[in-house]
Amino acid sequence: MAPIGKILLALVTVTVLHAHFNLGIFHSVSEIAQPEKSGARKSLRIGHLPVTCHLTCPVTSWVSRHSPEHSQFVSWRYTNFPAMTEDIDAGNLDAAFLLAPLAMVMQRQGTPVKMVHLGHRDGTAIVVRTDSPYQTFADLRGGRIAIPHRYSNQRILIEKLKDQFDFDDDDITLIDYPPPEMPAGLRAGQFDAYIVGEPFAAKAEMDGFGRILYFTKDIWPEFISCVLVVTERLIQRDPELVNELVQGISASGKWLDEGDDQLIVGLSRGEEAGSHDTDQLVIPPGFGHTPRLQAALIAAQQEYYNQDPELLKFVLTRPPDRVRYSQLDLAREDFEEIQGYAERLGFFRFRPITADDPFGFDDYADDSFERSGTWALPVQAGAVGDAGTVDDLGPETQP
Repeated sequence: MAPIGKILLALVTVTVLHAHFNLGIFHSVSEIAQPEKSGARKSLRIGHLPVTCHLTCPVTSWVSRHSPEHSQFVSWRYTNFPAMTEDIDAGNLDAAFLLAPLAMVMQRQGTPVKMVHLGHRDGTAIVVRTDSPYQTFADLRGGRIAIPHRYSNQRILIEKLKDQFDFDDDDITLIDYPPPEMPAGLRAGQFDAYIVGEPFAAKAEMDGFGRILYFTKDIWPEFISCVLVVTERLIQRDPELVNELVQGISASGKWLDEGDDQLIVGLSRGEEAGSHDTDQLVIPPGFGHTPRLQAALIAAQQEYYNQDPELLKFVLTRPPDRVRYSQLDLAREDFEEIQGYAERLGFFRFRPITADDPFGFDDYADDSFERSGTWALPVQAGAVGDAGTVDDLGPETQP
């Protein structure tokens, strides 16, 4: 073989080995979700979009990365929901944050997934251009609104507003649009408004060309957009892993809304640079130490959202209840309302719900994992930012 050919062969070999052993590109879902024979920790990919509705995912991933007694929950970023659902259908993904009505439709179509927890409350907004004349939803009559997916609660919320303002079906045109591209689409005049999970509403605000017409918390209190779903094959294969995942997501939400200013494991203050290991994240001086600000720095990292931490800080503090991570247990009455609108909008027209072919909460949700308790997130002992040992209390079971 010619010298150039040998060099190319060597480069290809090194690249493939790196992709397999260091990046895990050629690992199957079964390999990722199961412990290795050597006794290594279990590991599971969790699909998500870079939206704050899914913030408990990178937080749980970060904690599991720095807490060896937990399984490894690997945050796996997507840019749109169809790519996630395709990976679930193909057997490449066993857990994900999905739009609640979309999860219902998937189950009804025959993709065996179950909702096991909520991702958030509120956290969505309707955005218009700052130079537009729109002051209320009524002013959007005849306009075009971008939504994240045709099977989304954002679409259902638009339907609720149409009822409130006495709109006919053809008074508004809805457009499916990838959430990360919505700010640019509004700026370019592709539509008159968009409704989306943060931070893509705040992005237009911070860049100066968009303003909030409505926060969903003000027009549909306790709004639910996304839920944590797992495949039934994972539930059957490893219910304990599902249990641990729900515990971690629940603990992350509780920490975000109720935690104190102690630093979570893996973070250190800027003025203490040099006293931490290379796997720690440094909090810049003046950024703040609240759980939400710590989470903003974590999620901003390249392996998670790859976004400006100041954007995430804006979303999580202005106002503080713009998105909430408490009360994440599944509630039957919430989903009965969502399903009612989904039926009205024809989400299940491919297989209508009848007395002979019923469909309801127990078909697409499993709330049993929420009763298993929660983690005690590992924080650093002592006052805010004090150097000290990591006090990892481990999982804590609650009645």
